[in-house]
Order: sequence, then structure tokens, then C-alpha cells
Amino acid sequence: MSASTLTRVGLAAQTVREVQEVKPVEGAVLVLRDPDGREVVLTQGVQRALLAALASIAEHGEVTIGRVPDELTSTVAADMLGVSRPTLLKWSRDGVIDSFKVGTHTRFRREDVVRLRDERERERRRAFEELRALDAEGTVSI
Repeated sequence: MSASTLTRVGLAAQTVREVQEVKPVEGAVLVLRDPDGREVVLTQGVQRALLAALASIAEHGEVTIGRVPDELTSTVAADMLGVSRPTLLKWSRDGVIDSFKVGTHTRFRREDVVRLRDERERERRRAFEELRALDAEGTVSI
């Protein structure tokens, strides 16, 4: 995307404060209301993008939105997964994530990286919930 086609949206301090006051409700659905009052439900992907943008605005006062290419370098893929490049390359050798070569360079498909990132996040949340449950039972002491 060239610089001339970028759309910049300025956020006033008041807008950032308003976003910070929004409290997400579990299971809520984002909708658009057209001028006739009909509601248009947004797809899950659009809802996730908007909620992530709102979370970034609330936390940092800003958001940058861009599209990740279909093919990722090992450095970019490792950054997205929050691991080191050597760890990612080991995972690739071990079959944890698929990769392919472009010349001598290892590349990853965006959808594979996103899938692994989401799986790891689900696993972290599951482990956290298990820990909370154990703590609630009084079996965990620190």
C-alpha cells in the first residue's frame, strides 16, 4: 500500500478516554445499525479486529492497523509468536509448524503462524484457569 492510499484517523484525548471506559461484555456481538434501524451483524473476523483496535487504543492511546503478508520470514513469524527465531526454527524441524524454503531462507504461511499463536493462547488460558481453580480450592500456596 503506498503512502498516498493510507488513511490516518486522529484520536482526540476525549475519544481515548471514552474507549478506556468501555467494558467488554463476554459473549457480546458488535453490530452496525443502518439509517433505517436495521442491525447488520459483523463477521467474527471484523469483530476481533475492531475489539483488538479498541483494546490497543485503551492501553496505548493509539492503534496501527496493517495487513500481514501471506508469506512470513522466520523473524516476523517468531515475533508474532513471541518466541526467538531459533525456537521457531526448532519447532519447524520438529513439525510443530509447517515451513517452506525460498532459496535458502525459511518461510512460514501467515495462517499457520496465526493458528499456532491462537492455539498457544488457548493453552495459556486453559492452564491459567486450571491454576485459578486449584487456587480457589486452596491447594496452591505461594
